[in-house]
Amino acid sequence: MKYVAVRICFLIISSIPFCLKAQIFTNSAPQWGITQHNWDGVYGSGVSTLDWNMDGWDDLTFGNSSGTVRTFINNQGNGFTSLYLPIMQQTESKSIMWLDIDGDGDMDFYYTDANGRTEILENVSDTLFINVTALTNIAQVDVETEGSSWADYDNDGDLDLYICRYYESAEDLSSEYRNVLMRNDGDFQFTDVTIQSNTGIYTRSSFQSIWYDWDIDGFQDLFIINDKDGRNTLFHNQQNGQFEDIAHQVGLDIIMDAMSASLGDYNSDGITDIFISDSGAGDNPQGSKLFRGTQSGVYIEESELLGLDVFNWCWAAVWMDIDNDTDQDVFIAEHSPLIPYLENYLFENSGSSSSTPFEFNVVSTDVYDTDLLNSHTVASGDFDRNGWIDFVVHNTGNHKARVWMNAGFTEDAANYTQIGIIGQHSNTMGAGSWIEVSAGGVTQLKSTHCGENYLGQEGLYEHFGLGETSFVDSLKIEWPSGIIDKYYSLDIGNDTEPRSLYTEGYSACPHVSNTVLCDSETVTVSATPFWEDAEVVWSYQETAPQDSGLDEIQPYEILLSESIEMTLTNSGFYKYTVSHQGTMLCESSFQITNELIGDLTGDGVIGSADMLVIIAEYGCLTNCSIDFNSNGSTDINDLLFLLAIFGESC
Repeated sequence: MKYVAVRICFLIISSIPFCLKAQIFTNSAPQWGITQHNWDGVYGSGVSTLDWNMDGWDDLTFGNSSGTVRTFINNQGNGFTSLYLPIMQQTESKSIMWLDIDGDGDMDFYYTDANGRTEILENVSDTLFINVTALTNIAQVDVETEGSSWADYDNDGDLDLYICRYYESAEDLSSEYRNVLMRNDGDFQFTDVTIQSNTGIYTRSSFQSIWYDWDIDGFQDLFIINDKDGRNTLFHNQQNGQFEDIAHQVGLDIIMDAMSASLGDYNSDGITDIFISDSGAGDNPQGSKLFRGTQSGVYIEESELLGLDVFNWCWAAVWMDIDNDTDQDVFIAEHSPLIPYLENYLFENSGSSSSTPFEFNVVSTDVYDTDLLNSHTVASGDFDRNGWIDFVVHNTGNHKARVWMNAGFTEDAANYTQIGIIGQHSNTMGAGSWIEVSAGGVTQLKSTHCGENYLGQEGLYEHFGLGETSFVDSLKIEWPSGIIDKYYSLDIGNDTEPRSLYTEGYSACPHVSNTVLCDSETVTVSATPFWEDAEVVWSYQETAPQDSGLDEIQPYEILLSESIEMTLTNSGFYKYTVSHQGTMLCESSFQITNELIGDLTGDGVIGSADMLVIIAEYGCLTNCSIDFNSNGSTDINDLLFLLAIFGESC
């Protein structure tokens, strides 16, 4: 089936099984005062929804073809405030990306334009930015440039950069015409490793690259899409700083007018699939392609089977679960210079049951209304944090950017979770991680990226629709470092916030409560690292670290063990730490006592007899026999302490 520009509405209404609202997506840019153009745009300019000030609310940043770069700071769901960044645009901007380049925990800014100019701003205080481009050693070339992507290809803990040049030639041209790989050496300094890595062996019209771990070996591989006559490329990471093109072996070396590539798992089998948009014109018109990933690593093209063989001039595409039914839907931007002002496409994934195969249908105008635009770039987020995914579309010419807000597909509150991650041993953004959410009998798997669909940067939080449940059975995060975090039985909206940040390695140190042991009782305490080679260290001292009489809290003194589990019986103060390759990830501390504090009568239970004793002593001001908080008196605080532990016993 070939989709053309005319929307066929009768297909659709049944494809949104529980739609109750008249208009689900509405453009809120006008009411928020967001007026953003790309006046002289040709192939489109970048857009980012990343929460760059890290306040938990997705922000918006746009490129243009003139003027100053603008970012819009989300006022916690109450509109946006515009902020100008210290970069003046001289031609059409390309990459508009926020990322932690120097590993200090805040978001720096990366910018490129169509003529090959690169700028990097160091984020000093979220309002002060310093241009550090001169430090980077990134060449300023006069060659058409398109997308960029970042990943830690050498697993040294920082993000490296790949830049796509748009220049096709059969001749052996000099390096400035080729794609470039820049290794991050820290402190905003980079080394050009294109030649030794074998990632600049072609001169092709490259629109975009994506880093992802194709073979799940812990090293990021590199997929590159090309326009015109150059085959698409999959560079396999050889784990020694070099790459090998294996696109032919896995079925990805197609020649097409490839415009954008987006990674997702449309059939929820835990294997990455790839959607590639196409111009539908030129020397090699193919129409858009959907490559289904398989266990063997080979890809099988299934766009016509699934209804995604869009034969039009398409640009960026983004996977997102618009209706929270646990499967991935897809938005595709469209702009044909031959026939302008056509429609964009929003496809709903039907999901699968025993009798229904996966298929994609264009949603009805009750969901996403007709909007005749010249659109190029798109990114998703949840700008009002209502649990329904929104998206922003950036256009060219006199077409203003649209911010499509999702009012929800049901009258009930959304069932979802949004997972953000912070690396410690891995890069601080956790780019290259795998996030797995299991809920309601469905397991969803997503990989994280820094630079994905054409010139669009997704936010910090991965959105998972949960269908009819709000209970997550398990959450697993596999980090580029090899560290694995696992969390179980998360009641979203009650004991767990719907939007949460998870720090690398933290699940290895569950909270341990203070414990009272009576007579010969023992307690077994375990660290819970879910990966091999975790380093666990136990320490102990008899008195509290803060009671040493010194100004600073003293460290725990006595090393007990380096095992994961300890069986303990003696009173004192305990702590264990978990590290990975020398990086301390987390710790847990607790106290064991061999007497029941508050047992004033010595009968082994905190009861009414003890209450009578403290009442008799209540009001004592000096030399008091009952003084739980050591303030010199028996007062209300001592009484409240005893009430809090009433009923405890040995």
